[in-house]
Amino acid sequence: MNEHSFVRSIHNALSPDVYKWKIHDTYTGGVPDAMYAGPAGVLFVEYKYVKSLPKKDTTVIRHSLSALQCAWLERMKVSTSVALILGIEDSALIIVDDFAANIYKSRYVEQSVPRKQVAAWIYDQTHSGRANEKSTRVASSSE
Repeated sequence: MNEHSFVRSIHNALSPDVYKWKIHDTYTGGVPDAMYAGPAGVLFVEYKYVKSLPKKDTTVIRHSLSALQCAWLERMKVSTSVALILGIEDSALIIVDDFAANIYKSRYVEQSVPRKQVAAWIYDQTHSGRANEKSTRVASSSE
């Protein structure tokens, strides 16, 4: 699996009630990969995919979030909901703040959710109005 197929698998699991837009902007750097919308609001998501977990629990997971992408997410979270979704194999970690923080294998294993649960979370954010609340399964810098 790669990032494209990972994102597609989440989109396939999304409710048809969620408007989804796979953003491809060749002129503006840092723009997130996707926008989702529903009656409760808009959510921008940057996806990153890593093929496998590192061996040690203390190893930092290397993903390719650029400084420009991180800055975009930080700037936009003031006025709208944003997330970094880090996928590895069949699971994902949903990060809603502190996008530049190191993510260790132990944190990923403890807080990751199945891909279908990511689709349910996106639905929740766009249809239930809970986009800025912290869920027990959403990674926050305070955890």
